[in-house]
Amino acid sequence: MQPALETLLIVQDRDLRILALRKDIANMPRMIELAKTRLHGDQTAVAKAKEALQGNEVLVKRLELDIQTRRNTLQRLRTQQFETKKNEEYKALGNEVERYLVEIGRLEDEELGLMEKSEQLRAVLATAETALRRTQDLVDAELRQLEERKRNDEGQIAALTGERDGFAVKVEPQLIGVYDRLFKAKQGAALVALAAGQCKGCHMKVTTSTVLKAKTEQEITHCENCGRILYFEE
Repeated sequence: MQPALETLLIVQDRDLRILALRKDIANMPRMIELAKTRLHGDQTAVAKAKEALQGNEVLVKRLELDIQTRRNTLQRLRTQQFETKKNEEYKALGNEVERYLVEIGRLEDEELGLMEKSEQLRAVLATAETALRRTQDLVDAELRQLEERKRNDEGQIAALTGERDGFAVKVEPQLIGVYDRLFKAKQGAALVALAAGQCKGCHMKVTTSTVLKAKTEQEITHCENCGRILYFEE
């Protein structure tokens, strides 16, 4: 193989590795968002549990106010009953007292049921918050790993770029220019093997004259189908 092509293969190896690392970095924002979406289900569960608990607590507060209002009225009725000297009025007030006692009892039972429900809702919320913390820890760890991976990728890119440039200067400027254009256009290998009469880049058969030129290594040979630079492979 021509020395220039041997050097160019080394350049291409570094370029391909750099390309893969850059693709990995470019894909990281999507991976970060994907990691964060795993929190959505747990966050929604926590939000719903909080909303349910708060709604139930509002109902408890309303009942407490209703109960206290009726107790105040009950106290007033008892005072009036104690002060009255008329039997009919005393009896009527007594009926009202009984009615309010029944209402207060009913509301207290309802309040007790809601308070028990609040305890259940608090348990649901605690479970949801525990699950969210667990998922958050996993996501945070994954985000840290991605950040570390990005730093490693960037470090490798810097090192490989230095190596690549060191070999590239050994190649004739015109050839490296052709190679660079092909590598960019193909988004990958610009220099490929020619084996069994077939270009390993586009996998198309080439002409006999192209095979001979690549085999004799008298000049830089290109695939007439895809334009890639060819080197002969037995």
